[in-house]
Amino acid sequence: MKSLIYQIVSIVAVGLYFVPVLIVIAKKLWPAVPFRLFALYWLVGALANVVEFIPLSARAMDLYTVIYNLLDIPFVLIIFYFSTTSVAVKRFTSLMAPALVAVGLVNCIFRGFTTDTLKYVLGAELLIVLGVIVWEIILKLQKIKLTRHAKGLLLICAALLFEYGTFVVIYIFDYFLPGVSSSADSFLMYYLSSLIALPVAICGFLIRGIKVPVPEADRFENQYSRHAERETMNA
Repeated sequence: MKSLIYQIVSIVAVGLYFVPVLIVIAKKLWPAVPFRLFALYWLVGALANVVEFIPLSARAMDLYTVIYNLLDIPFVLIIFYFSTTSVAVKRFTSLMAPALVAVGLVNCIFRGFTTDTLKYVLGAELLIVLGVIVWEIILKLQKIKLTRHAKGLLLICAALLFEYGTFVVIYIFDYFLPGVSSSADSFLMYYLSSLIALPVAICGFLIRGIKVPVPEADRFENQYSRHAERETMNA
């Protein structure tokens, strides 16, 4: 029964990973860089999770997991670099993304490409990415009025916050409480978190894709402003 639940949850979760990029294409949001990058992030996640359904040797799967963990959070930090409007966040993420890749890579070269090698590096990465997500959420909430663009990104940040918060729990069980839960339990928790987080993120993509009609009064005001601007330039 537990195996059946795991299979259903994993398949539905992986299917949801493809939805953001489909929305971006359908709603013609590709020019909106933040939404394009976040959609690609979940698309990469979908393709990465498909690997689990491919029969690989234990060593190959271990190496694949190490490489994915090595690049996952730096990739998210790069996305925040291109999506944030904060100079401080841009500066921080531009420094941390390559630094984390370098530290993780050097660690693996000297200690081997195994999941245990990244034990403390991954813990630090999770704290950093959670800090950046909370930082970005606070910055957006400080705005007096949120545009659809900001609201969409806020929902996406909330989804990422929940996902990586769950990853912290999985990380603690995997590295510091071995034997308390199985690998299947960790994967089930991972996919369940995706089932909760992705619908929230999808709402963010949909909100950004909604075309709000301009009220007649605002349309007249905009036309008047453009007319006045042209008159001023001609004068």
